Amino acid sequence: MSKLTIGYKTIGFWISIIILTMLMLLAVSCQPEQQGHASNPEAIAQNELGMKMYSEKAYDKAVLYFDRALEKDPSNASVYCNKGLTLNAMGKFDQAIQCYDQAIQYDPNFADAWYYRGVSNHNKKQPDKALENFDKAISIKGDEAVYWYDKGFVYTEQGKYTEAIPCYVKTTSLWSDNSEVWDRLAYAQMKSKLYDDVLKSTDKSISLNPAGAFAWGHKAMALHELRRYDEAIVAFDKALALDVNKPALWYSKGLTLETLKRTAEAKKCYDKARALGYQF
Repeated sequence: MSKLTIGYKTIGFWISIIILTMLMLLAVSCQPEQQGHASNPEAIAQNELGMKMYSEKAYDKAVLYFDRALEKDPSNASVYCNKGLTLNAMGKFDQAIQCYDQAIQYDPNFADAWYYRGVSNHNKKQPDKALENFDKAISIKGDEAVYWYDKGFVYTEQGKYTEAIPCYVKTTSLWSDNSEVWDRLAYAQMKSKLYDDVLKSTDKSISLNPAGAFAWGHKAMALHELRRYDEAIVAFDKALALDVNKPALWYSKGLTLETLKRTAEAKKCYDKARALGYQF
């Protein structure tokens, strides 16, 4: 592993890498695929109250409303899924999975239930099961960007970057206007040493979010690996102008300056990185 790659690895954690990074962009409630299910009006009202409590993070109250809804309509897959979402938010992953299982029992083609089941598996540190559930959700509804995104994320966590890349590529085809998707793709490409592809992904991210220090940093590192050192310095400077307190950036800029034999400038970067806590 090169020194530059070590610096890059740290930069990979600028953005918190947690599952459901993009869940907030998905509809809050589960969207069922049930056909021919006429829900009880009282159950609908209780479910809506439950979702209101969920949105307010009053999870205990939300569960009570979902239980009341299920008393009125015990075969409503959507309510079971919403209850599962709430239990998952409470950290009760096993109970959440039981709710998703109930939802799937009543509606085997309920893509969101399979997806959220995978999320709870991930939270239980069961990546293989998470992937199985994401694949099932994708087989039912293959055009849901967040399914692909989180599948790519699980592969990224496992260090399986070549498997993650097509997931992120698919996500970009479905969600091309979201800079974070392009950042994640760039990360996996960088780890796979696909430096020309990194430049394409970071340029797209930057076009969507010019103030994205993450993308500028990745672009700088790809330019360094491609031996385009002067361009790399420009990109490092842009990234640092956006986020000056990233020690790995200072360190990596120092490496590029050292390669250009600009030793005094490189030392200042190393000193800055060390002052910010970077160990090398």
